[in-house]
This record gives sequence, structure tokens and C-alpha cells, in this order.
Amino acid sequence: MRKIARGGRVRLLPYVAEEIARRVANVSASTGVTESAIVEAALRQYLDGTGDKTLLLRRLDRLGQAVTRDRRELEILSQAFAVFMRLWFAHTPSLEEDAKPSARVNAESRYQQFVEHVGKQFSDGRRFVDDLPQGLAANDGEPDAIVRSSTGLPEKGAKI
Repeated sequence: MRKIARGGRVRLLPYVAEEIARRVANVSASTGVTESAIVEAALRQYLDGTGDKTLLLRRLDRLGQAVTRDRRELEILSQAFAVFMRLWFAHTPSLEEDAKPSARVNAESRYQQFVEHVGKQFSDGRRFVDDLPQGLAANDGEPDAIVRSSTGLPEKGAKI
């Protein structure tokens, strides 16, 4: 059984390398902090997992998760854009030369409306990926299958 010293503290007698003992003594002498306080702070930091290395690894893990999430969202948006382009090419007829100038004016007007709408949605904090069902893509192949089944598009690699 350990003896409890004054102030509710317990005396530990661990063995450390001479170099570490020398370094603790030097830090203690230069900072005016007791060796016990230095060792206690180091042990507390180690046991609580609040050391620089631990905190850095936690932050790196969070950053890795954020990158994974961003990559997934980019893949979803890329797939949505690809579906839009396929549908647009499939349903947009070719124009006669004399109809092209009026079509360009109409297209520019519609594009400006689109840009304003996207700007408003973006400033309001809405995102396309937030409108998707939560469990939309459980694995990498599932988004393609969902898009094909919901739009009637052919299998990947098939001619349109």
C-alpha cells in the first residue's frame, strides 16, 4: 500500500534513464518549476491524450474525413452533371441557321436567371447534395445504378 503524502499526493518511484533525469533537472532549474510538477504535467498530458502528437493526429483524422466527404460530394455532383448533359444532348434539337440568333438571346436570358437562382441558393446555404436522400450512395457503384434506373439511361459504356 502506498503512503499518501501531504495534499493528497502519492509518492511514485519510477526509474528513468539518466539523460531524462538530467533534462528534467535542467528544465526545473531554468524555469523554477519543481521536478514533480514537470513529471506530473507530462504524465497527465500522456494519460489524458492531450499531447501535441495526439491532438495533431485527431485533427488529421478529422481533415481526412472531411476530404473523403468532399470527394464523395464532388463525385455525386459530377455524376449529376453527366446525367444533365446526356439528357440535354438527347432532348435539344438542332437549330436552323436563321433561328440561332434568337435562340442565343433566349439562352443568355435563361442563363442569367439560372445564375441568379444558383447564387441565391448558394447564399442561403442550400446545396444540391443536401437535397439527396441520406443513404443515397452506400458504395461506389450505387450512384450510377440509381441514376440509370431513375432516368432510363443505358448502362455505362452503352451507345446512346
